[in-house]
Amino acid sequence: MTTTDREDFSKECVLDLDTALSTGSLELETYVEESTRRLDAIARLATRGELVDRESREWMLNQVDFIVETIGQEGLELDDELRSNLLQFLLSIANLNEHIRHQNALNL
Repeated sequence: MTTTDREDFSKECVLDLDTALSTGSLELETYVEESTRRLDAIARLATRGELVDRESREWMLNQVDFIVETIGQEGLELDDELRSNLLQFLLSIANLNEHIRHQNALNL
């Protein structure tokens, strides 16, 4: 069993967009997999009622910016599975963000 260190998911996980686009979708697939694991670690904290720190929320917002920028690239062709995975990841961020906001409102 692998345990997730609290610092592990707060590290940056945004690809250089130019590099990612030139190397193909394999790097984007890896990005989605690794970022999803980090997001899951943050979600586990939130589910246990622990407060999600500012760095983790910043990381989440950086991922949103990256995905929007990636999808908005003219001429970028992503297969259906990768597009679906990016969308699922984006929706997971949105859902977790809403959960965190709700949790913070209850703690006030």
